[in-house]
Amino acid sequence: MLTTDAVTVTTDHMGRLYAVIPDDVAHPLAITARKGIDPQAHGMLFESAPHPADSWAATTVRTIFEAVLSSPLAQDDDHAWGLDLYPKYGGGTFYGAIVGESRWNPDTRWWRDYEQTRDLRVRGSASIVATNRPALAGTCTF
Repeated sequence: MLTTDAVTVTTDHMGRLYAVIPDDVAHPLAITARKGIDPQAHGMLFESAPHPADSWAATTVRTIFEAVLSSPLAQDDDHAWGLDLYPKYGGGTFYGAIVGESRWNPDTRWWRDYEQTRDLRVRGSASIVATNRPALAGTCTF
């Protein structure tokens, strides 16, 4: 189970927000983020299958949201704005990137080898449905 202490919130060399998580969490989360996406689809903006509010994926994403929101970096970052209503409404979208720690170089603030990161790179923007949609509240998509 992921804890907020295990999430490193940082920026890349261009100032974009990243959540760096342990590899043993990033790998299954990356797989989960691809579930339900048509493998023949081309492009970037395809939503994953919805994951129930009580699922491992939703719980993990909420932990990442909490870590990001508690970071001083999120206070000044444009990519954190999708989370500004999360504390009040329990929903939002993290427009930054989520990556496993072994694929992230903290010295250069960039991927170690981007082409080889698919297994530890969480595709899409992690989202949790807000409480104003009761039937779907807490549902997670990527």
